Amino acid sequence: MKEVNSPESPEREKWTPASWVKSILGIFTVIFLCIFISSTYSMVQKYRATLQLSQQQAALTTQKIANSINDKLTTLTFAADELAASLHKISLNKESIEATLKKSALNHVDFYALGVAFDFYQAGPQFRLFAPFIRQDDSKYRMDRVDLYYDYIGNTGYHSENNRKNNNWYLQASAGKRGWLAPFFDAAYQQYTLKYVLPLHTETETDKVAGIVFLDIGLEWVRQQVENHDVGDNGYVIVVNEFDQILYHGLKGSRKVISDLNQAISPAYVAEFAAGKSGINELTGRSAWFNKYPIGKTGWHALSVINVEIGKKHLFENDDDVQVIYKSDLTTWIINAVALSLMIYTWIAIAKHQQSVAQLLRHAFITSSLLLLGIVAIWINEYYAPYPVQNNSLILSNRAIVEQFQNDYSVTSLNESKKPPFFIPTGLFIQSIEFLNATNITISGYIWQRYPKHYEEIIEHGIIFPEATQTAFTEAYEREEGGEIVKGWYFETTLRETFDYSVYPFDRQLLWIRLWHKDFTKNITLIPDFRSFDSLNPSTLPGIERDFVLSEWNLSRAFFDIRVNKYNSNFGDIHFTSHDKSPELYFNIELSRSILNPFIGHLFPLAVVLLMLYALVLTISRQESSLAITGFNVSTVIAACSALFFILLIMHVQLRDELAVNAIVYMEYFYLVSYITILMVTVNAVLLLQDTPMKMLAFKDNLIPKLIYWPILLVWIFIITAILF
Repeated sequence: MKEVNSPESPEREKWTPASWVKSILGIFTVIFLCIFISSTYSMVQKYRATLQLSQQQAALTTQKIANSINDKLTTLTFAADELAASLHKISLNKESIEATLKKSALNHVDFYALGVAFDFYQAGPQFRLFAPFIRQDDSKYRMDRVDLYYDYIGNTGYHSENNRKNNNWYLQASAGKRGWLAPFFDAAYQQYTLKYVLPLHTETETDKVAGIVFLDIGLEWVRQQVENHDVGDNGYVIVVNEFDQILYHGLKGSRKVISDLNQAISPAYVAEFAAGKSGINELTGRSAWFNKYPIGKTGWHALSVINVEIGKKHLFENDDDVQVIYKSDLTTWIINAVALSLMIYTWIAIAKHQQSVAQLLRHAFITSSLLLLGIVAIWINEYYAPYPVQNNSLILSNRAIVEQFQNDYSVTSLNESKKPPFFIPTGLFIQSIEFLNATNITISGYIWQRYPKHYEEIIEHGIIFPEATQTAFTEAYEREEGGEIVKGWYFETTLRETFDYSVYPFDRQLLWIRLWHKDFTKNITLIPDFRSFDSLNPSTLPGIERDFVLSEWNLSRAFFDIRVNKYNSNFGDIHFTSHDKSPELYFNIELSRSILNPFIGHLFPLAVVLLMLYALVLTISRQESSLAITGFNVSTVIAACSALFFILLIMHVQLRDELAVNAIVYMEYFYLVSYITILMVTVNAVLLLQDTPMKMLAFKDNLIPKLIYWPILLVWIFIITAILF
């Protein structure tokens, strides 16, 4: 009987070096994948938490501004209510009315005018109209009368026909209107005014309106109240009234706001400011939070546009532990994503034994594409990342920050037993900038200062540019404004500064102008003259000529900031009060390089040279059939490589001459990698034609160098980019 053999068990797979590589790579890929997923999840959670906190802070800031304005308005309207209550109890005659008005005015502040306007002969038979008011100017009070300027009942004295029809404040109030009216040009003040009105009744005739109590403020009052709050570098606020008129706009000056008063904003525009809605900041073009909050019961609303910032910790009030996402976090994530993608793809290729020529070509193409994608992603992240703020810098982007600095430094001076600081508002208007070389720049424009007309100490007028190698000042004007002297100069100066070109052509430079007062040994501190600018928002480029031309550079932001500097000398003055700590005013201009010129002038020719070099690699062969077609020989390769080398060398020298720096910049590494690539191509051609060429070169007639040309080249560029950025 034939013996039946039992079925053989399958032969166990033998462990080869390729199997070991596949297994080890697979293990590391899984570990790296888990770490990458965990870090990505953590960053997403951080992003969401920070985004939510940013949204809450934007809403709270809007609410805070609205409530602050409402509190101020409530205090002002209380003055008018108090005056109406006092007038209600007295007999109406000129003397008693003026005495009551004076008493009420002296008990309150911050209004422009407080008064009462009576109907026909209500103040006495000798007064057809009688409308006394007290005008408040700083600490001075002056009695005046509206009826001496225009007939407030007869609809005359208005700035325009539109004002007459829509803004007859007396008729509106006598008809029962109580509250804030639409702004109009009042001939009594010769300015646009916001008027609060309420009807006045006498004790004997409570049903009849005897007159109107009014309180006036200017549009500048609204601006001052809003700018007492910080909404970030590129945020802004809009205040609208119940008639859909803009009373304040953070991106527009007072004259533009006034000219647009007769153009009511559309309801669709106001509807964009839904609570917590995300939109596009028209100033920066970036994502921002849009919020709207009512200002009490006035019918006014505060609208805010505050940038969605997830990389600036100082925006998050009362939360020092908040984690933000920095540029380096995104760069690290990009590097990890590219590395993980390469690991996964390599493991799949090894596992599937994809080793045919077509598959190897596909591997080279995909690897090169992933590396190129990673390089471009890092470029984009670098180009759009915000400019880092110096640790000792305080950006003065609005009135609130300026006033807070003044208060803080006054307290510091008191604690250090210094003389009280004297703050001088200073403004700057730049008309031209020219880069002379890598360190020297020439700047021209106007600079001005405000000095009190009468001050207890004689202060010399003037400015010093400490970094200047040469400066020329020409006095341009000097005039009096109220209790101040405004003095301006035209200047041309050459400044010597240090710039960082290490990441050229993705570099962004901070051009700064340090400002000292002429008598800098005293405790005199310069601050921005915010009254002379429509906005100090950095993205509005305050102090920069509108049609400013600067070749190869784009203007990003312009802003004032305060930096604390220390000096190891008293400059020969024993009374030097800021020896240990000196806050100094800087005017800064952020410039981003226009990458079009460097790309066309350097990167594009480099790419063409590398493509030509790769075409040269494709012609390298030992097969006679290929040699007959391409005519390949070593001398031809060496001659071609030499020509390409000298082309790159000329371009490289030109780049060094343009920048004139004593360091290697990012773009130069492309040239260095290209030099090495040219050398390796030459070596490849020489070694291939040896009698016994290397196995790696002999494999399928020099296939491996053709496959690894772009991956190796891009690996070097990717590593350099990852390290420098």
